[in-house]
Amino acid sequence: MKLLTANRLTDGLVLWYSGSGWVEDAALAARLEDDAAEALKAEWVARETEVVAPYLIPVTDAGDPVQREHVREFVRANGPTIGQTTFDTAKQFNRDEVF
Repeated sequence: MKLLTANRLTDGLVLWYSGSGWVEDAALAARLEDDAAEALKAEWVARETEVVAPYLIPVTDAGDPVQREHVREFVRANGPTIGQTTFDTAKQFNRDEVF
């Protein structure tokens, strides 16, 4: 299973593919089968009209990023670890954490 993530072209905001389009909330990211994820990534790499630098994140059976990806994606999803807290984005969506 994998998640597809990218940055919005206009402002660099982190986005997640939800299955029906791009969303700002990582909790809504679609868990994609490996082959489907690769095909979807290739489609968005070729388009790069809305998002840039799309890439896949492997996830565990529970749907969380695998350990080597967890810290980086936690920071991308929750915001900087200095200044605003890492939980500001999650609180915006009424959760304790995004992942």
